[in-house]
Amino acid sequence: MNWREVRDATNVRHLLNTARSLGCSVEACLQGSGLDEGVLSAGARIQRWQELAVIRNLVALAPEPGLGLLVGSRYQLTSLGLLGYTMLACRNLHEALVVSTQFRELTLSICPVQLQPFDGGVRMSLDHRVLPPDAQDMVAERGLAVWKRIFGELLQRPFVPVRVELALSRPATAECYETYFECPVVMGAASNAVLIADADLTSALPLANELTRNACAALCRQLCDGLEDVVSPFARQVLQVLISHSGEPPAAVEVAAALGISERSLHRRLAAEGQPFRQLDERVRARLAERLLGDSDLVLDAIAVQLGYSEAASFSRAFKRWTGVSPSHWRAAQRAAALGLEPSTPAVIPSRQY
Repeated sequence: MNWREVRDATNVRHLLNTARSLGCSVEACLQGSGLDEGVLSAGARIQRWQELAVIRNLVALAPEPGLGLLVGSRYQLTSLGLLGYTMLACRNLHEALVVSTQFRELTLSICPVQLQPFDGGVRMSLDHRVLPPDAQDMVAERGLAVWKRIFGELLQRPFVPVRVELALSRPATAECYETYFECPVVMGAASNAVLIADADLTSALPLANELTRNACAALCRQLCDGLEDVVSPFARQVLQVLISHSGEPPAAVEVAAALGISERSLHRRLAAEGQPFRQLDERVRARLAERLLGDSDLVLDAIAVQLGYSEAASFSRAFKRWTGVSPSHWRAAQRAAALGLEPSTPAVIPSRQY
């Protein structure tokens, strides 16, 4: 388990909101985490160990069994950001689960998750043994509660598991969990899991859209790949906001608002790190353009709209400035290379100019 892994701060925001609802001190929840509430705005990035510190503090302040159900009930599909929209556009729940395993870094899960077939469906479990004992129960409850909520949103109807299995050291009553999950609950199980019926797994999702799924999946892959060569912390925050809003690229003033600062402060802080906003904006658009061209069959007009251009011609000029070739030639060269064919356009693509 990489406790230094950088992740979105959504989980911590939900933990703090739960603390407020219980009358717990936010300052006490953040103690020892290296975080303060002022930096937890949209687009903030934290490390995994910092989330764990907040979890342990909240459990110490509110140790009653069932705490994780309260936290998990606050989640919605949109809590997963771009991954949530990708799952929503999948053909069925099974495909959505597969997508979530492909982009593990975006699932917000702090524990390893496994999918295993059983006679009649799939068993989805989380391994809470990687956590300190005082955090295990709350995180397990939270994870299973989140799954129930988001699966219902995907299906656009209530989701009722076949069975829930719990391996908790200090559980609430079985009735408490049966009321929440609306299904039989096995206490004292070997692990924490939700059993999903084949009928739910193969049920068509009402908002399925193949083009949207492919486009969003390409953007998710970009998020997971990261932009490791950008090491300055504030520039990385700006990049994450730009990527997460890439379906409708935000202007500098909108990025600043997402980070809770003024546009002037945004430009000043980026200048101090030697990373102008326009350079970062074009960097994101160029990387995403390559993903959409390479991983989808979207026409240039659709890609142009996705990246915030009014017409395909404007996008084509920008792409040629970034790479030295037109989008159609770039796509043809990539697909020829994938098939082991000689491309009809120059094989050597110039270095990116962003």
